[in-house]
Amino acid sequence: MRAALHVIAGPGPGQLATIAHPRTDAWAPQQLGALARAGVDVLVSALTTTEQHRLGFGDTAAAAEACGLQFVSFPVPEGGVPRDEALQVVDLAGKLAGQVRAGRFVVTQCFGGIGRSTLLACTTLVLLGIAPGEALSRVTGGTEMPVTQDWLYDFAASHPSRLAGTA
Repeated sequence: MRAALHVIAGPGPGQLATIAHPRTDAWAPQQLGALARAGVDVLVSALTTTEQHRLGFGDTAAAAEACGLQFVSFPVPEGGVPRDEALQVVDLAGKLAGQVRAGRFVVTQCFGGIGRSTLLACTTLVLLGIAPGEALSRVTGGTEMPVTQDWLYDFAASHPSRLAGTA
């Protein structure tokens, strides 16, 4: 597998990770098979429809399913302020948190594996009860990501009832 999984420490029993898009144009069956052999159950792609088309991701859902992976397409514009997609991000992150709680291994993916996939992973961690600052640290290793950071703190502050056990 060329693109490396960035596995994130979480509350389990499942796992959460981010990954960049493959160095080739699309997910080759061997790469999807490697993800499945690594224990991945769900692959979430935040690539836009245009990016998916440009990179040749048209058959990814069928190829992923053939390898035993659930493929979820969640197109989010790169570099866009996520406030426009806030409800959809929170809804999907809630579903991903449920998958992690159920013991499944969830991987979020975007073009570089550091923007949109980070937002989804951080929001998922917050919904699993991890404080926003700790979620950012676990996912980014301390790298500054102002849009994600601002959005995540705003979300946590304005939706305390959705968060389980945050400090």
